[in-house]
Amino acid sequence: MPLDRIARDTVAEEELEACCTGLILAVSGGADSMAMLRWYASRTLPFPLTVAHVHHGLRAASDEEEALVRQICEAYRIPCHVFHTRVRKEKRKDETEESAARRLRYEFFRELAKTQKASHIATAHTADDQAETVLLHLIHGAGPKGLCGILPKREEEGLTLIRPLIRCTAEETRNYCAEQGVPYATDESNEDLRYTRNRIRHRILPELRRINPKVTEALNRTASALQKQQQAAEKRAADFLKSYSHALPLSALRELTEADRTEVLRQWFASFGKILSAEQTKQALHLLQKQEGTVEFDRRWILHAGQNRLSLQEKEAAAKTSFFSVEEERFLLPDGRILRLIPTVATERNRDALIPKTLPLTLRTRKNGDKIATRAGTRPLAKHMMERKIPAEKRNGLWLLTRGEEILWCEGLPLPLKTAPKPGEEAYFVSLSAE
Repeated sequence: MPLDRIARDTVAEEELEACCTGLILAVSGGADSMAMLRWYASRTLPFPLTVAHVHHGLRAASDEEEALVRQICEAYRIPCHVFHTRVRKEKRKDETEESAARRLRYEFFRELAKTQKASHIATAHTADDQAETVLLHLIHGAGPKGLCGILPKREEEGLTLIRPLIRCTAEETRNYCAEQGVPYATDESNEDLRYTRNRIRHRILPELRRINPKVTEALNRTASALQKQQQAAEKRAADFLKSYSHALPLSALRELTEADRTEVLRQWFASFGKILSAEQTKQALHLLQKQEGTVEFDRRWILHAGQNRLSLQEKEAAAKTSFFSVEEERFLLPDGRILRLIPTVATERNRDALIPKTLPLTLRTRKNGDKIATRAGTRPLAKHMMERKIPAEKRNGLWLLTRGEEILWCEGLPLPLKTAPKPGEEAYFVSLSAE
């Protein structure tokens, strides 16, 4: 099938250009990106085009590739912006040359999109790239999300990244360039077998084609099917999370399939700026099954399960958030529960279940020397908790409402206290519940 028809169908079916106000074309000078450039240049579009080319400073041929891209852009009357970088110099300690080059490219693309007021960035990934990516992820033990491979469209930092040639083969892009008289460069580094992707391209895929001549098409079908499943799972997870924020109910999580639980956790952690590894996901799922306990991630994050809630906090923040000023009648706790102070009037019958109506109050956990004034007299809070058979490991995490140093209410301890309001006085009933 001609490249033009495949690309048009892909753009239409995946709505790649929806709401596009400007498109950045990432053009390296190779056959794939030059075919994409020619295809867009041949169309009448309702938005402006801008070409982005990156000179990585890694190969002698980079100068010739830059000149070629500039020449074609001038012929097509499309603005061309070139970014010169030195990958080896800019590479971070934990990066390979490949990953550093990719990071630098996309940083440039995003910055250019901002200056050009472009909403979309197009890269020339093909079906061959998709097949290689799926195999690469499979070799490294990726789950369903990783085996989705390269998405036709995804949102990233306020921009839309699209791949209009994702259903075209590399052979089809070369044929299109030949038909259209478009010159292109050949990157000799694509033959270097030191790179894993090149070994997959030149050694593994040819062997697989001896088993299935249409293996590229088969791997793309698999990726496409998994993408649809993943999109559905992501929507279900997003809908689930609309009902919750800081904490998730364990009972509701356990009703989900493991796949959906995994996606909910992924999105929930991402909302805190935390990306879960496969091992951390496994630990989190195990904690869900236990229903009680704590897991620490990266010496920074604390995941806690208990009282039918799953909560996540930064370790440093958790250490600092044991003292709050309650100035309104509704207060969201760090663990996701809601403290409500429900106004009422004390009577002889209900006064022992109430606290005086007063604001602000202090919400905190216990500290050394705390005393509680019961009807039987004032006594150490620690001793009172022990006599009430509150487990030692839970005592430090229980919330107190205080007025100055006077304890008005303690989570898990029954009232009455000496501070109970008198009949006829305005009062609060304290409610502590999940969202």
